[in-house]
Amino acid sequence: RCAAPPAMGDLAARLKSRGLTLEAAPPSKKALGGGVGAPAPLTLTKIDKQKLFTPLLDQGAKAVKEGLRSQAEAQDGLVDGVVTTLRKWVQDCLTKNEKRDRLLEKGLLKCRVQATWSKGFDEKLKQLVAGFGGRLAADGEKENAEKPAAWLPRNEKWLVGFDAQAFERFLVQHPSALEPPGSQVRSAVEGIVASKGASAAEVALLQELPARFGPLRQATMSRAKRIAVELRRGSKRKGGPGAQAAGEDVKARIETAEDVAWAAATLAPMGLRADGEPLVRAPAAIASAILSGLDAVVGMQDLVALLRETGIGKVVAGYRRHPSVELAKAAKDLVASWRNGCRERQSAA
Repeated sequence: RCAAPPAMGDLAARLKSRGLTLEAAPPSKKALGGGVGAPAPLTLTKIDKQKLFTPLLDQGAKAVKEGLRSQAEAQDGLVDGVVTTLRKWVQDCLTKNEKRDRLLEKGLLKCRVQATWSKGFDEKLKQLVAGFGGRLAADGEKENAEKPAAWLPRNEKWLVGFDAQAFERFLVQHPSALEPPGSQVRSAVEGIVASKGASAAEVALLQELPARFGPLRQATMSRAKRIAVELRRGSKRKGGPGAQAAGEDVKARIETAEDVAWAAATLAPMGLRADGEPLVRAPAAIASAILSGLDAVVGMQDLVALLRETGIGKVVAGYRRHPSVELAKAAKDLVASWRNGCRERQSAA
């Protein structure tokens, strides 16, 4: 037979039945803190008390000015955090085909951001989003919902909407969100190969490049891997290292079919529209460097097949109506050069 359990109200009996005991007296100070006494009371200076308990407006013009400056700095810090969130989100969208397909289908993609609300921050956020043509709405906002007092600090969520034009204008403001400068990518790859060794470089690239530059497109990662392979083999591209690496930001190195595929993916990072123009165009600085580098394509082997398989012909043709006169002319010249090259190859065959 089992003994009857102790009464539920008898805590000591229940603990004893489980082999535990309840101390009759609380533990001593020595047991708790080695005999350390209570901490010294917190003291405030007269100036501290005045700052804490006197309204800001009553502390004088200098205090008011300092308070406003601190508020503005805090709001600017929150805005910088939102920009970082948006930048990483845009980079992530550029890495995923499903995001591109959804933008083509719906015409709009949304990013959720969160920050502590204040009137000043709300105005700066509106200016930020309007600056690249995005759309801003409070997340989950209800028409008849009771709103808390405006002076109470609270976290709010917003939805920032991007159509294709907003993506393009955001990339103009933050071109490295599409493609980090080629010289920086090359320098980073060289550093990884030197520190990790040739055999471990490829795995390290997958971790360290996104950690440094944020989410990277597959075309960018493939280009970085080819740089690592060149370094592992001890080979050098035309022009060698050093000053030529910085020149890569002005004229992209286009020497292989893989380079041409990277160029096509970068000039039209979210594909082509039905009319043949890029859904989102690369910023002018990036597009200019790539179009300059593509003049080497006409001298490559199997030109016709290269243009067809990489899609570079269609992508560059879509830039012929670019708002920039220089880029439009560069695209027209390339297309004309490639057409002539294809005719000459076919005539020679």
